[in-house]
Amino acid sequence: MSSRVERKSLTELQAMHTGSLMSRRKALLKCEESFELSDQIEPSNTDKIEFKNTVEWQQAYQDLKSVLDTRENLPNKQERKTIRQAKARK
Repeated sequence: MSSRVERKSLTELQAMHTGSLMSRRKALLKCEESFELSDQIEPSNTDKIEFKNTVEWQQAYQDLKSVLDTRENLPNKQERKTIRQAKARK
């Protein structure tokens, strides 16, 4: 079963927390490549984004990336570990 992501406007994305945006990114990346490559028999008539080869998915991902580009970088697990170890040495 493919991931289904609801559509959001750029204004709605800008109001979201960075963690929520990252969760949305993960959900968008879980979408299947196309209907033809999916295991679905009939296309669903939902208003959600399901496939990467659609204009809606590409626009949603582009909007998401543009909002994330304005946000401060959050360190990943390895970066946090390095920072923590550096503080401990001081």
